[in-house]
Amino acid sequence: MNPAKQAAQKIARQMAQEPLEILKNAGSQVTGVETSKSQESTSQPRTSDEQNKLVEHQGELQDKMKSSRRMEAYQRELEDIRKQDLFKTLQRRISEGESIPLEDYSELSLEQKQVLKAQMEAVDYQKKQAQYQESREGGPLFGSAKKGRRFGAGQKQEAEKQQTRVEKPVPPSG
Repeated sequence: MNPAKQAAQKIARQMAQEPLEILKNAGSQVTGVETSKSQESTSQPRTSDEQNKLVEHQGELQDKMKSSRRMEAYQRELEDIRKQDLFKTLQRRISEGESIPLEDYSELSLEQKQVLKAQMEAVDYQKKQAQYQESREGGPLFGSAKKGRRFGAGQKQEAEKQQTRVEKPVPPSG
């Protein structure tokens, strides 16, 4: 991991824990504790200053929370991209004929594993078909001799008979 990424993650974790601690004493900071009238006039400007600081601080906290959420979304997106790259790489390797143990890849979803398993089965089937074709073609060197297609005497008569044949009507059964 690079140092910038580590620092960003550390800040995000710290910000996620800080808001609760700051909000614990926010009520007393906003309202202030009044004890007498003389302090009221002097505490009034301080509370507005404190309110301004509190508002600024809350704005900073909201910005930090937004940035931490964005960072988390970014991390999830990176993880999804890594999974897709792994899936595509495994698909390519399987199509090249490599047998891959899918149990070793726990980061893949169940659907992705099923797709890869089906692809491996299809590749295995294709290999077996190719082997079968090679074994059939590996027979006689010049292939088998075929009989000619000429009509013999009996075949010629049969063909003519079929052409001139007339269907006889069948009496109705009743």
